[in-house]
Amino acid sequence: MNAENHNKFTVILADRNRVYLRLITDYLKELRNFEIIEYAFDGRQALDMTMEHTPDLLIMDLIMPRLDCFAVLEELIEHGYNHDTRVILTSAVWLDFVLKKAESFGIDYVFLKPFEQSVFKKRITEIMSQKAFKPLFLGGQKNRSPKEIVTQHIKMVGITANIKGYHYLREAILFVHQDFSLMSRLTKELYVMVADKYDSTPQRVERAMRHAIETAWNRGNLEVLENFFGYTILDTKGKPTNGEFIAMIADKLNHELKIVD
Repeated sequence: MNAENHNKFTVILADRNRVYLRLITDYLKELRNFEIIEYAFDGRQALDMTMEHTPDLLIMDLIMPRLDCFAVLEELIEHGYNHDTRVILTSAVWLDFVLKKAESFGIDYVFLKPFEQSVFKKRITEIMSQKAFKPLFLGGQKNRSPKEIVTQHIKMVGITANIKGYHYLREAILFVHQDFSLMSRLTKELYVMVADKYDSTPQRVERAMRHAIETAWNRGNLEVLENFFGYTILDTKGKPTNGEFIAMIADKLNHELKIVD
């Protein structure tokens, strides 16, 4: 819709945090030319509502139950969504990975929680005044290598290059990306392959991986970990095994590359 015609922009708000939903609702009401047509409390609802209503503006939180915001956009692209919907991301997590991934999807703006009312209203007005049609796209991801994607994922969950086991995990995930059947031969083959590359032993590789995962769980951001590994692990206060961790990241890698191709 065009604001110059005094029509209202239709909006879908998606966030599991009802406090922020009420806050953003109040901000938009003050702008007067926005009509909130749906509230979504998880990513699946956000996806279904967007497909049904094709809103002018979709405001989503980074991490939601069922589907995170990026998974919602991936699903929209897979369904051939091609409407001029502006997308704004809100997040309590401020990582380079999030910003780069948001840019690769063509997301219009990222707000770091908490945000000032005046800034929010100003940015929303600026974004909705843009006239160029901008469908969702994955342009920024097309040139990313599997190694770059894996590196960003493991760093996002809190495993950085200075942690013992970082390189072992990354290499194991890349091996599994090439041959997922290695997951059934962790000890006898996968750990051996990683050990050979780094002139180590399978036992040291296994221990170092376990150390890296435990370090991430002890000091990591629970919302990010929940996004990657779901409620089952977190609810039981457990940590994923080496195999669970490797399989999950390898699966995410394969899914992202499949979408880009």
